[in-house]
Amino acid sequence: MTHDVLPAAVALTGSGLCLAGHVPGPVQHWGPHAVVLAVTLLMVVGSPGPYPLLACAAVTTGMCLFARGPAAADLAVMAVVTAAMARLPQGHHHTGGHGLFVLAVVLWVLARAGAFMHRALRPGAPRAGPLGDAGGALMALGMAAMLA
Repeated sequence: MTHDVLPAAVALTGSGLCLAGHVPGPVQHWGPHAVVLAVTLLMVVGSPGPYPLLACAAVTTGMCLFARGPAAADLAVMAVVTAAMARLPQGHHHTGGHGLFVLAVVLWVLARAGAFMHRALRPGAPRAGPLGDAGGALMALGMAAMLA
């Protein structure tokens, strides 16, 4: 039971922190995170089939177009993990192996490193802040753990 609930709770907490880290700003900063929180809730609370999960992955990918910096990297990795979940048998988010978990974490680390390098090359690039950074890490790890 806790094997199923803990990754979901971590992913939801991370999505909420991402949203909280961007709320004081304009809607184009927090809007993608509100949509992703709704997608995360659908994945955790509901038991969507492959087509709703693919639609969620497409919506999350679309939100990457509106997000910038590390937030876009977090959303891109979430889109990949969501699409991977659509390939799993109905109702089986856990694969029993850790290969997809490791792949998702490596993708997130690489995406965040790319965002960090982009910010170093372009000093005016947006910064997520501590809530956004912590939220992105929790969201990515929670989503990846749902695959493990």
